[in-house]
Amino acid sequence: MRTVDKGKIPADVIANAKGLAIFTGFRAAMYLAGSGGSGIVLARLSDGTWSPPSAFSVRSGGVGLAYGVDVYDCVCVLNTQAAVDAYTKPEMSFGGVVALAAGPIGGTADMKDIKPVWTYTKSRGLYGGLTLDGTVIKERPDVNADFYGAKLTSAQILNGEIPTQDGASKWQAGATKLTEVLEKTERKGADAKVPLESSTGPTPVI
Repeated sequence: MRTVDKGKIPADVIANAKGLAIFTGFRAAMYLAGSGGSGIVLARLSDGTWSPPSAFSVRSGGVGLAYGVDVYDCVCVLNTQAAVDAYTKPEMSFGGVVALAAGPIGGTADMKDIKPVWTYTKSRGLYGGLTLDGTVIKERPDVNADFYGAKLTSAQILNGEIPTQDGASKWQAGATKLTEVLEKTERKGADAKVPLESSTGPTPVI
């Protein structure tokens, strides 16, 4: 796992991504490590645009030498369809179904050595250990239902299958702002934290 202090996620990394998972989490530990958080995932649609966001929760726990408290932001660049499909399951875990690797930063990326998932993290606190292996990602159907005004699966959302009636207008403003930021990063590259900042509005992150 690479902690991003300086540099940018190369524009071609975002431009070639099949999906993006963006979340904020926290960790608190004194020999017993645990974490939690929430985020959203988007998928690249067949026409090259981005799907609406689907909400998920973040949870992990383990035993180690970790000590401290940390709040961290994470961007997972999903480079394969299998990595995207993992987020359509009710629950999955990093390091198990989804293998992680630190993503390239600055300049351009070596697109000949693409890993299924590239990760970028930015820490806001003190923590004596940085790993996402074992982190459990769980679908949040209640949040998605409230956000879209209909009961939808993550698969439906990531395929762009959103009803046009009732709650449609509730999510469009937030989703439009988010996709505008993503389109900008595809052209210019961005600091790893930029997509996270765009998701603090009316997107399903609770």
